[in-house]
Amino acid sequence: YEENNYLLNRPIGIIPSGVLQPVSILVGIIYSGVSLIKVFRAKKVYGETYVFVNKQNLIWLKLLSLIIMVYFFLQFYQYSKLAINHSFDPPSQLLKCGIGILLFTYFLSSTDVQENMDGCIITQSKDKSHIAPSISDINPNLLSQFELDQNAVLIDIQVRESKCFLRCDCDLQNMAKIANHTPQKFSKLIKYYYGISYIEFVNRLRIYNFLTHINYYNQYTLEAYIYESGYSNRSTFYAAFKKYVGVNPSFYLKELKL
Repeated sequence: YEENNYLLNRPIGIIPSGVLQPVSILVGIIYSGVSLIKVFRAKKVYGETYVFVNKQNLIWLKLLSLIIMVYFFLQFYQYSKLAINHSFDPPSQLLKCGIGILLFTYFLSSTDVQENMDGCIITQSKDKSHIAPSISDINPNLLSQFELDQNAVLIDIQVRESKCFLRCDCDLQNMAKIANHTPQKFSKLIKYYYGISYIEFVNRLRIYNFLTHINYYNQYTLEAYIYESGYSNRSTFYAAFKKYVGVNPSFYLKELKL
């Protein structure tokens, strides 16, 4: 630390090394400060419905921005001590490490992190019934012109009664075998009879099953119901749920579930 000023000012190429750290610290403080301001302005800019739908996201962003700001302020304090007094400050370093450990522990343990990474949703209606579609709208039904078609009705019955879609290992080949068709033929029939792709057909069946069994949610963990609905991991479930329901699972369970 006695030769600290020399190390800080020794050039790396054409840029003095001492310039990089203070600039990065300044950028971190400004970035986290601007993020906090934008989060607090969200209600005024986008309205109460936006805040209602994205409540968890906004709380998470506030927490993350505040932690980043504290971290960079500690980094600035350490840099100042090193540059001026040629001394190292162990308490601030320990505090920085503690903040980092807590933050990454939260990332690993929180059930909401995957949802928060998906981004925010802006809605226009304040009516809860219009924020997410009805459960019946998610259920894939035969197109009206095929409701009385015997072959279409038979396929619909076979697929639903087999509950193959609730197994993680159920693929196009397995489901086609249940309906006594080749995979290529079955995929085309799904598109023809339902107006959607095979992947969308299966995902909507799974999400519909999850929503219709939501009253049993409190008896088991969310992970158990994700698996029971045919998904092998949380990420694919979140992506499908948000695509067809329009909101994050935790928001639906806490705010919209009657």
